[in-house]
Amino acid sequence: MKKVLLVDDDELIHALIEAALSKHSDSFEIVHAFDVKNATTILERDDISLIVTDLVMPGGDGFQLISQLHEKRQDIPCIVMTSYELPELEQRLEGKVFQFFKKPVMSQELADAILRGLKSQQKRGDLGKFSVVGIVQLMETENTTCRLDVHRFGDHHDINQCVEKNCKEFRGSLFLVQGTIYDAVCGKLTGEEAALKLLSMEGVQVSSCFLDSKSIVRRVHKSNQNLLISAMIEKDHQREEAEGEAVLPQQKLLEDGIRLCERLEFSQAQKPLMSFVKENRQSAEGWLWLSRAVTEPKKIKAALAEAYRLAPEHAEIMEDVEKFRLFGNAAADDLKAIRCPFCYAPLEPAAAVCGFCKACLLTEFASLTNLDPGSVEQRLLRRAAGRFEKVLAAEVNPKILFYAGAVYLNLNDFDKALTYFDLLIPIIQVDSRHQKVAEQVNRIVEHIASSQRMEERGPRPEQVRREKQIIDNQVNKRTVLVVEDSPTTRKVIKMTLQSGGFRVIEAVDGVEALSKLNDNRPDLVLLDIMLPKIDGYKILSILKKNGETKEIPVVMLTSKNRILDKVKGHLSSASAYLTKPFKPSELISVVSGILDKHAPESVKAADLQPG
Repeated sequence: MKKVLLVDDDELIHALIEAALSKHSDSFEIVHAFDVKNATTILERDDISLIVTDLVMPGGDGFQLISQLHEKRQDIPCIVMTSYELPELEQRLEGKVFQFFKKPVMSQELADAILRGLKSQQKRGDLGKFSVVGIVQLMETENTTCRLDVHRFGDHHDINQCVEKNCKEFRGSLFLVQGTIYDAVCGKLTGEEAALKLLSMEGVQVSSCFLDSKSIVRRVHKSNQNLLISAMIEKDHQREEAEGEAVLPQQKLLEDGIRLCERLEFSQAQKPLMSFVKENRQSAEGWLWLSRAVTEPKKIKAALAEAYRLAPEHAEIMEDVEKFRLFGNAAADDLKAIRCPFCYAPLEPAAAVCGFCKACLLTEFASLTNLDPGSVEQRLLRRAAGRFEKVLAAEVNPKILFYAGAVYLNLNDFDKALTYFDLLIPIIQVDSRHQKVAEQVNRIVEHIASSQRMEERGPRPEQVRREKQIIDNQVNKRTVLVVEDSPTTRKVIKMTLQSGGFRVIEAVDGVEALSKLNDNRPDLVLLDIMLPKIDGYKILSILKKNGETKEIPVVMLTSKNRILDKVKGHLSSASAYLTKPFKPSELISVVSGILDKHAPESVKAADLQPG
């Protein structure tokens, strides 16, 4: 029986999915893993046909698992389900993931996706030790729609011994529709480049599995004949490439150093970069990145001088020379520099603001009052934002999540900043080492909420005066139950409502919301649609069927405009809905308006009295 590996740190999710999919127990068996390490062990031990995984988990993340599968086990389809959403997340996972779901997932939709994924694994066949070109020509003759998986043998001199011991390494896949190559993947290569690489291989093991042609996106548009001719030319160049392979480890040193700098791991980046420039002293790029990794002013100056000598017109080198000039004028020779996380400028350890890009660093020496979006170099910060998003496309990195939020905070884009802080909070809350970071994030969220309120109040003095009058005339504060699983969004909503004179009760999921309703009777419920454990639709239904709670007005919260049409039927018993992100004045206006309609006549009359 085929095995489906379910990877999620929430035991309740495992129980709910297994119960929902029990009717398919004759088609597949669910194997459970609660973190990435456990999942990796199971993949090495068991014959897994398909994976369903969350993205954000303690002790590792789904991005790492997906990356491992994409590099080593592309024959295993991967389905992603997550409560979180990074910008353009689905586009980043394209080509690596069989299907993407936003939690909560309907059980039948998940079951259908699993069955489609398993179907793609059926009818696998080992086609033996032939050239890839020969097999493609055979498939073209038979008009076959399939995926060809290519494996290269290990180092055994006896190829039969290698096959017997399964000593082969996965290299890539060709996707054929009626015998024509539509797509290919080989390592980091895709499309035509990957197809040419695979077609030029010989002495490989090839296996096939039939596919539904609807699941194949065409990225190769040349004919098979054209590709085969190009592959023959590629073979002629393979000997030259083999001679150049000795250079590849050196290039990897540079790539590793750059990657570590992009992850803001400057001290770790020094070793590979120093090794690289030692053997490649004429590489301006190597000297430039080394100058960004070292901390002593003399070493920074020396590395930059070499980079400038080799490429004096290089824009980034000229820019970094100017950064060092600003730093070097004030720095002592024995001072160790820190790096601006946004533009890499060298800075004094106690710096609060970068002297080059003008961004607030949000360190222990910086105050939120140092934020000045009007002064920052937007070009440099947007370049940093793109760099952070590239890192986060490969891994959920707490440090990069923090600075991704920080860069958008400096750009005055609060909505994007909250997106990253929202992902960061559940990660740092479970690790005592991140206590200071957690405190800083909380201050930032409070700052965002306060800034939004001030922005909304400034141009509307009459509205503010009326709201204050209504609040002052009320004897008791009205109570709002906020049901929202995002800690940052929940905090912003709470602070906004409290500033409007409301008492706030919080719940992080549907189960806690029902528990709070047993102890308190709120005047209104703000209810997120997308909740863990019990979603907002079900909570709304429970409230309206209960005689004690059916009169409580409910405002539904949703994250995306595009799903409004889908949920209109569910919202018939709700008083209103708000699409996130919303402005503080909009939230106050909607909540006050609904509560005014439901308030006793004596309270309404009091609201109309002059202040």
